[in-house]
Amino acid sequence: MGFSSQAGQTILRTQAVAGTYQADTGTAGVGLKLRSGSLSPTRELLIPDPEIGGGRDVSDAYLGAGAFSGDYEFYTRMGGVATLLYACLGTKADATVAATEQHTITPSDAALLPFLSIEEKIGAGLETYRYNDAVVNTLHLECEANGYLMGTAGIIAAKQIAGATPTASPLFDETPMIVGTNITVTYNSVSLPAKSFSLDINNNIEDDDFRLGSFYLGDLTPKRREITASFSLRQTSSAIWRQATYGTTAATQMGGLVTKQPLVITMSTYEVIGATVIPYSLTLTIPKFAYKPFAFDPSGDDIIENDVEGQALRPAVATPIMTALVVNSTATVA
Repeated sequence: MGFSSQAGQTILRTQAVAGTYQADTGTAGVGLKLRSGSLSPTRELLIPDPEIGGGRDVSDAYLGAGAFSGDYEFYTRMGGVATLLYACLGTKADATVAATEQHTITPSDAALLPFLSIEEKIGAGLETYRYNDAVVNTLHLECEANGYLMGTAGIIAAKQIAGATPTASPLFDETPMIVGTNITVTYNSVSLPAKSFSLDINNNIEDDDFRLGSFYLGDLTPKRREITASFSLRQTSSAIWRQATYGTTAATQMGGLVTKQPLVITMSTYEVIGATVIPYSLTLTIPKFAYKPFAFDPSGDDIIENDVEGQALRPAVATPIMTALVVNSTATVA
């Protein structure tokens, strides 16, 4: 008999000590309901080059050092996304407000990001792995007007053990999902008639820093952080094009300055939290966001639409490039 993928489980837990698997991952971590994905080994079979005096066949081989990486694809829920955002950005502040739990997550300038411990059960008993010193390298969120808010987390883990005992009853994130009808986008406090949106955070962490005398990665330091977003827009005027290509909405020829204005993406559920009237929600605020130049690209009798992309920019040393506010029912981020 084969093994059904759907019987597997993936649990994430913020790791307290580098190099040590978090012991309460199975009981205090958050179980992600995944659409697909697992971590795969990035390891090579080391085969020597042909030698003078040797035969025509490969005579020997050894296994080299390795790491583990992959993408988790999921419908975005407000429990799991808080853990992923914290691991991806690095700083959080928890507060209880009006009988809800609010988590303000901002990018860190520290040399290291929070590590995660991960329990990953593959199928109904095929294998169970434990990973420690895992980092969220990339995080992607997207939604169409008539679809679900979906996400993809790119994970890199330094260490893995196989043959672990899976947690019998993990605490899966059972918070409601979000659909496009409950998502709004504003730019400079003006609503954008976006048909879809996507947002990407990239920490640009290398997964090949291997050291002599060790099988494992020696470092998982984030490099330059990049935050970008894009929107599918049906054009109703040339104002956005002029701002993106010329620098301002009123310009009639190219200039060197770039207009930078606040971008806010608000996502909420239909369901409310407990006995409150407040929905689960995620609000992403970028104080300075600049459009990238684009072309209208007309074709036949098509209505002119564009995927308009843009770049988040750091406003000042003391101001975060982006702030994520997660409102849910969990007092702490797992």
